[in-house]
Amino acid sequence: RRVRLHVRGHLFWRVGRVAEGRLPCQGGGGALNGSRITQALLLLLRLALGCTMLWAGVSKVGETALFALTVRGYDILPLVLVHGFAVVVPWLEILFGVCLLTGFWTRSSALASLFLLSSFGIAIGVNLLREADITCGCFGLDGTEGSLTGALVRDTVMIVATVILYFTSSRILSVDAFIGRDRGR
Repeated sequence: RRVRLHVRGHLFWRVGRVAEGRLPCQGGGGALNGSRITQALLLLLRLALGCTMLWAGVSKVGETALFALTVRGYDILPLVLVHGFAVVVPWLEILFGVCLLTGFWTRSSALASLFLLSSFGIAIGVNLLREADITCGCFGLDGTEGSLTGALVRDTVMIVATVILYFTSSRILSVDAFIGRDRGR
């Protein structure tokens, strides 16, 4: 049975499920989960965030001592924690980046990335308020990556991306979709 449905001036023909209140652009998980265009945009967002996290981790993993000096320059962590932070964080960024790129544990890695990025944002914000003269150390450890203000803007954009990925389901080219982990969405 075909049913006509008007949404924002557009006429849609929909078979079944209109009685359930789902719009044609809603694939079952809400307004941000259904349409092919939306899924493609979520895929691009997931891949961009995954590449960024992977790049950030890889750029620091071989330069632990230099990254530790950068972390120490922020003057946030106690000195006893600086080296451990400098060793663990790049590997976490690599792990989260790979998970986001493959679409494996997408929601979990988005949430973990959110906490990591939020801690970075707080540290950057504190040093902006202190008017500290340091570079972010986010990607390149040679000090050419720009100001703390630019780093805070970049961090905020990445936080928004993680929130979007947490609350939606990017099913295209996703291991989670392949193994059926996103069925409950």
